[in-house]
Amino acid sequence: MLTYTGHSGSFRGNGVQDLLTRNYKTGELFVHPGTGRLDGLRTYGEPVLVGTGFAADHHVWVGAGDFTGDGTADVFALTIEKQAYIYLNTGGLNGTGTLAEPIHVGGKLPDITYDTIALADLDGDGKTDIIGRQEGTSLVDTIPFTGTVNGTNSFGDPFRLAEIGEHDIPLGAADITGDGEVDLLVLHPDGGLSALETATGTWHRISEGWGEALIIDVTDVTGDGRPDLLALGPDGSLLAHVNTGNPDQVFAPPVVVAKGWTDFNAIS
Repeated sequence: MLTYTGHSGSFRGNGVQDLLTRNYKTGELFVHPGTGRLDGLRTYGEPVLVGTGFAADHHVWVGAGDFTGDGTADVFALTIEKQAYIYLNTGGLNGTGTLAEPIHVGGKLPDITYDTIALADLDGDGKTDIIGRQEGTSLVDTIPFTGTVNGTNSFGDPFRLAEIGEHDIPLGAADITGDGEVDLLVLHPDGGLSALETATGTWHRISEGWGEALIIDVTDVTGDGRPDLLALGPDGSLLAHVNTGNPDQVFAPPVVVAKGWTDFNAIS
């Protein structure tokens, strides 16, 4: 059963997407530098510790996003109190000096609760917005980033992005269909994966067999600009599904890029 959705970014600011992981046993955050190529277990470099104190029972969600538009990944976190914080990148991958002190950017809305969360640049401004499914409904909202990390004014009022199936999960957004527009990625209860053109309401069934994935992360493994997906299986193996650019078979057969990741409950 899917427990987490991720969205990768470049912590080094070199355009190559890295992976942010959280060890749920220790509360440590790591960045695994991407090589920019699909190379089996050598696809990602050795992990770099970038943070401590991110215990899973307090920081219920952590993920990568670029909130300044400078090309370096920051960290977005939600706490058990349903408060949101942004940890800005200080200027590259620099161990525990990578992230600045947290900035409180908001919390639970008075009349809306979201039971899923995902990050994506929805308007093409190079900065990260939030996607949330309203709890117990089929309604998916965008919580737009205002363009500046400015305390509780950092995000605007939510607005409707799409309506999906009752038990569907919005994974994030990317241009899957190759038409230049951002599509909503949706996981169905039967393990199928679809891309929804939010402007037209057109659905594209693009893949099958995702039912055992515990984590699905939207990334670009190869640096070709096409969105790839990473899936963490129950055995701790991380599989890369590289985008082929072929609409008839969107993803190539999966390749194992990491093993033994059973202690990670967040990958972004």
